[in-house]
Amino acid sequence: MLKQLAAAPVIPPDRAKLPDEVDNRFTLSVTTRSGAQVDLTLANVDDEMIYQVSSSGELDEDERNALSNLAAGFQAAIDGLAGSSPQVRLSGLTQFDSKFVQSIDFHAEVAGPESTSQALDFHIDESMRKVSIGGPDGKADVRVDTSTLEHLGTKKQQAKAINNYLAQFDQAVSRGHGDKKLMSMFKDAFSDMNRTATAEERDDFLLTPSKWQLNADDRSALTGLSDFSASIAQTPKSSNPRKAWEQDTFAYDVSQATKVGGPSRDERSIGQTQQSHLNAQFHTAIGKSGPPFFDGTPQTQNYEYHQIDDSARGDVSLNYRLGKLKKAGLEQVASQSEQVQTFLLDKLTSEKTTPSQQSLARDLLATLTSYEHIKGDDTLNDNIFLLGSPGEIVARNQQF
Repeated sequence: MLKQLAAAPVIPPDRAKLPDEVDNRFTLSVTTRSGAQVDLTLANVDDEMIYQVSSSGELDEDERNALSNLAAGFQAAIDGLAGSSPQVRLSGLTQFDSKFVQSIDFHAEVAGPESTSQALDFHIDESMRKVSIGGPDGKADVRVDTSTLEHLGTKKQQAKAINNYLAQFDQAVSRGHGDKKLMSMFKDAFSDMNRTATAEERDDFLLTPSKWQLNADDRSALTGLSDFSASIAQTPKSSNPRKAWEQDTFAYDVSQATKVGGPSRDERSIGQTQQSHLNAQFHTAIGKSGPPFFDGTPQTQNYEYHQIDDSARGDVSLNYRLGKLKKAGLEQVASQSEQVQTFLLDKLTSEKTTPSQQSLARDLLATLTSYEHIKGDDTLNDNIFLLGSPGEIVARNQQF
């Protein structure tokens, strides 16, 4: 479809119509720099494949070529969602020629078992990129603000930050007994949305004098990622037929916010906050990690009901006076709480809540002005990424 677009005339929108009812639908909507909107849709009804291409205006050769170059990304996005285990594969659609393409929207609806459907919506433009996932297992959202470029790091730094977050997501889904398939899609979306422009690719911007321009010291104390917010929430389930209110749930959110301010570059302040929150409830067999067996009779009412409430936060702050770094600090805290209710023959026999919290505070001024840091040998950047558990804070305290 896209390669044909580079050579053939397109159909006006009022002449390109799909049936109202289709089994699966994939739509790519592209707005060009000239303002034309191009819609490409691939759908099927039973064994019949249907496709359409429409444009609100004429396209020049450069725009046609830019659209044609999106073919591999469009195909990868379709292949990911059309498989037996849906996957988010959007990285190819984040790499477009911004000289000719203004924005891209991708919408997918894929039929599932028992009349269910898996839906995905993706949008990208100069200032933001976001993806929303919805289906029978739950929903997930990732939104990345790409309007501010000052605090972006290198590809290596961004890769480290993304990998750290993916490890935190794995930890959360394990602790909260979450759906691993839904979490896998969330991780894919998070990774693809957060691979944004980097410091290496922004030489033109970094060489331009600006009161907001950051130096290498500043960036070493930041994650290198664009600011973002992301969340995942499973569809609640009632696995115990005798107690519908005891639901199995999983909800997790994570975000980063960065502020750079001050009257001038010599008098600037920088702050970056990372946070996460996990809330989950689930049933297990007594003394085991697996689910209990319920058949509605009192004899099977032997189980433990867990309620998890965890949170984590990390704050970095830097302050300059008269062009010199005067204050630099890092604060991190992680707290966990688990309430476990034990039932034997449907009677509550015990109830225990286990809270845990650890914190870390570091003055970074000496580190940022040390000989090792100037040489690039220190590991400061490895120690500013968010940690989700008190145990990880303890370990970082011992080595940092």
